[in-house]
Amino acid sequence: MDHRCPVCRKAIVRRGLSQTIMIKLEIQCPHCKNMVAYNIHRIENTIVLLDFAAIVVLAAFAYWLQSRGLVVIAVAAALVGAAAMPLIERTWLRNWPRYAAIVQHPGA
Repeated sequence: MDHRCPVCRKAIVRRGLSQTIMIKLEIQCPHCKNMVAYNIHRIENTIVLLDFAAIVVLAAFAYWLQSRGLVVIAVAAALVGAAAMPLIERTWLRNWPRYAAIVQHPGA
């Protein structure tokens, strides 16, 4: 992914643990101080939603059938989904801009 600011084109380094856990949809560029928004690709949304749905369904069946094997499969589905995102970011979305400029309306 392209982690440069869309305004000043300088790299926005990944922040600490707080931004990894709780993603803010808007952040301030540390260089030019402009507000930029996360530019989330549709494939990212799709993968997260499908992975979450698979985990919920597998966990429900594991509870209903009292199956430890299905619990292991649900945990494996969670791990696969978590591993898929960085892999897709480095391959398919290599040139996708992570941040988009926020349009400031005059007088707002």
